[in-house]
Amino acid sequence: MGGVGLGILKPAMTTAKKTTDTSSGKPPIYLLDSMAFIFRAYHAMQRQRPMSTRTGVPTAATYVFVNMINKLRKDFAPEYLAAVYDLSGPVFRDERARDMKATQKWNVKTQQFDTVEYAGYKANRTEMPADLTQQLPFIRRALEAFRIPILSYEGFEADDVIGTLSCKLSALGHHVFVVSSDKDMMQLVNADVSILNPTKDNLVLDPAGVEAALGVAPERVIDVMALRGDAIDNIPGAPGIGDKGSVELVQQFGSVEAALDAAVATPDAIKRKTYRESLQNNRDNILLSKELVTIHTAVPIEFSLDEMRTQPPDAAACRDLFSELEFTTLLKELAPAADTTPLNYNLRPTDAEVAALLTAAREPATSDRVPHSSRASQRDEWEVKGLAIAIFEDAQALAEETAAEPDAEA
Repeated sequence: MGGVGLGILKPAMTTAKKTTDTSSGKPPIYLLDSMAFIFRAYHAMQRQRPMSTRTGVPTAATYVFVNMINKLRKDFAPEYLAAVYDLSGPVFRDERARDMKATQKWNVKTQQFDTVEYAGYKANRTEMPADLTQQLPFIRRALEAFRIPILSYEGFEADDVIGTLSCKLSALGHHVFVVSSDKDMMQLVNADVSILNPTKDNLVLDPAGVEAALGVAPERVIDVMALRGDAIDNIPGAPGIGDKGSVELVQQFGSVEAALDAAVATPDAIKRKTYRESLQNNRDNILLSKELVTIHTAVPIEFSLDEMRTQPPDAAACRDLFSELEFTTLLKELAPAADTTPLNYNLRPTDAEVAALLTAAREPATSDRVPHSSRASQRDEWEVKGLAIAIFEDAQALAEETAAEPDAEA
């Protein structure tokens, strides 16, 4: 569905803080509206400066997207995180939109409604820019390198998958943060679901924030959207009723249906002639518009909480990707070359185990045996393996030692 930003929400702005628990005691879950941020990343860098590798591969959107993921992880340290994607191909809204009748558009010059043939759901959308299409595989590789699961479902849009998961996960006792800049998501907000917009200084919208920003409660957002329509998705709504009028009518009548009924039963209740005529002449299209803007919350998608659990990034995959895309800074910050050998802890080693460890540590490394100088024949010149020993004493041992020590300062 449409990717309209949340820039209008400044009056209701609250800055999110690191949240690790909810009233249920379960950690929150973050659902990333991937395509919304991919497009935002692309257009943000297009306005500033293009980026590409020395061989001409465009990288700007990938760079911004990776930084956004990294910032999200730093700011909130989410225990659960998943990225939701749109799939190419038809969705159920395409079929429903075929029932849309010829639409009307308000002509400012003639002060009359013009009849326009309806072209279909999302018919106005232009083809994805070629340089962004070229970056999509790299962005997907970045998510895989961060070990973030990618969720989608054929026949439904990312909004619907997010809406469904929000309902299911909040029912399990988790607070859900929908990480998005799309105002359509406001209809999902409730006591257990919030919107988090990292591009607006970690703006968070709860139910009170939605009402303060839009003028209606979250459950009435679809009524407002149905009246104003969505130019990006080619959802006509009520012609001649814009952002302001849609809110005023829903505030006055409570719902789209009530406003439509009033336009026929008590037309004088709608003072503005344009609004009144629009409601009277476009009932079917307005109701179908409401259906199209409503996020589906019953997608038959399977999910696993274990797979959503945050893991450390795959350092090797990050290094490969960032090296290929020439992300020098990210390579240093996110994927420095490091020994990824698993660590084994022995909290109660025997004397024999300590002796064996010291012997092994003194042996020269068997890999990357690069001499420090030309005297390669001398064993002391070879790289040796590292050794770290941590010595712990529990509280009881410390107390006993302190009590037995005659000199307190010593």
